[in-house]
Amino acid sequence: MKTSQLAAIIALTLSPLACARQALAADIIGVGGWSRTISASDLQTGAGSDLINTFESDEDATLLTVSGALFWRVDARMTTSSWNPNLVLSVRRTSGGSGWVWGGTSYMTLSAIDSGFFQGLLGARNVPVQMRVSGISVDIPPGTYSTTITYTVVSN
Repeated sequence: MKTSQLAAIIALTLSPLACARQALAADIIGVGGWSRTISASDLQTGAGSDLINTFESDEDATLLTVSGALFWRVDARMTTSSWNPNLVLSVRRTSGGSGWVWGGTSYMTLSAIDSGFFQGLLGARNVPVQMRVSGISVDIPPGTYSTTITYTVVSN
């Protein structure tokens, strides 16, 4: 089983995507990112109310391209650096891009452990990925919260 990884940085001022990859039998490339600043304008009903709980990126915030394998699977995980444990980060793909792709159309909550995100046959170009952060509240101290999402392609 050959793997290749792509690391993406996402922050809750949610910062731009950074990519790292290894050229092996299967390869993955990602382009994009997401940044979201939360302010008083995101209060549910104004002063004295809580913040809107959930925010989503654009449907194509990240575009993934997979090549070099007949049958493959993309796994995803997050590595926290400055992340509040009350925040929940999830990802989903919003279409198959140009390729034969299945799975991953419902939001998948990320953890520190690789989880199967979606699968495909032959290559796939520009598979759009949307991110969602939930658990946002006035109880979370102000600050910049960031994490790294790592996408790994595994050839089957």
